[in-house]
Amino acid sequence: MFCSDLRTDSDFCAIIIIIIIIIIIIIIIIINRPDITFIDKKTKNTFLTDIAVPNTHNLAKTITDKQNKHQELANEICAMWKQNTAQVIPLVISSTAVIPKSLPQSLKRLNLHSNTYRQMQKCVILGTCSIVRNFLNYK
Repeated sequence: MFCSDLRTDSDFCAIIIIIIIIIIIIIIIIINRPDITFIDKKTKNTFLTDIAVPNTHNLAKTITDKQNKHQELANEICAMWKQNTAQVIPLVISSTAVIPKSLPQSLKRLNLHSNTYRQMQKCVILGTCSIVRNFLNYK
């Protein structure tokens, strides 16, 4: 074994293995970090919010990817922070401002105004126009 070559002490090998496991867990948590995390300390509810602006044909896939990506993290947060619930809320709007059916429900779960999606659509259209304008003016 590689640990026995370094040192005969089994405690030393155990410490190295524990350190490697901790580093792997930290890397996994950093990779799966959501965009915004809301914590309601009174009700002990956590909302993991991830924002995405894909093409129109990738809306449904992006929503399920975001939910699946952060579900394990939500379960860990419930256990580690002693939260009642940890919900994954994907906020997805297409680059052409098409909204999925789940967006108004997601905004409602975050207690945001029901017309927030209109402001989101405006921001996305302005951002897309800016990107296209910069591309066409590229020299």
